[in-house]
Amino acid sequence: MRILVSGFEPFLDERVNPTEMIANYINSCSAHTNKAWSSLDVRGVILPVLFDQAYLRLDQECDLFRPDVILCFGLAGGSTSIKIERRALNFRGGSATQRVDNNGMSAKGEIVARAPASLETTLPVALLIDRLCSRGIPAEESMDAGSYVCNDLFFQLQNKTRFSDVVSGFIHVPRLEKEWDWPRFENAADIILSSFC
Repeated sequence: MRILVSGFEPFLDERVNPTEMIANYINSCSAHTNKAWSSLDVRGVILPVLFDQAYLRLDQECDLFRPDVILCFGLAGGSTSIKIERRALNFRGGSATQRVDNNGMSAKGEIVARAPASLETTLPVALLIDRLCSRGIPAEESMDAGSYVCNDLFFQLQNKTRFSDVVSGFIHVPRLEKEWDWPRFENAADIILSSFC
């Protein structure tokens, strides 16, 4: 089984993005690493925090790697738990303080014309939450991924894969700080990947 894992570069005031570290961690683990998921063919890719360009970069990697599962990770700064996103919204912007991407651009309105208003993840949400929580990693379901680049990527991905057998979705993680040090992120990544063995 081939699994593509994406993370994002740092953005706005976030000088460290743990999802970039997750993607790098995936690529640093060889097939000979003693991991529960070492039998899987896993690749990490780091995406730019740019509307549309993030998805285009992911899509290029998908064309090359042809994954069975696509796990996209993003940073949710105020969160204290891992959030498995339930659905992607076909909507950009909407807040009074619309955040710009790393090129200073903001985006509003529909993401994909004539597409559904929302699309569901195909990740095994309950299973992932149960496995993480049972190993002491706080995790919960989230109903949507907001209206920033994360949701933009998530919706375009779900729209592309909705008539395929590819399992795909989006996972938000907290900041890298005292309660969430790197070993905890590494453990969480291992648990999530091993759920597909």
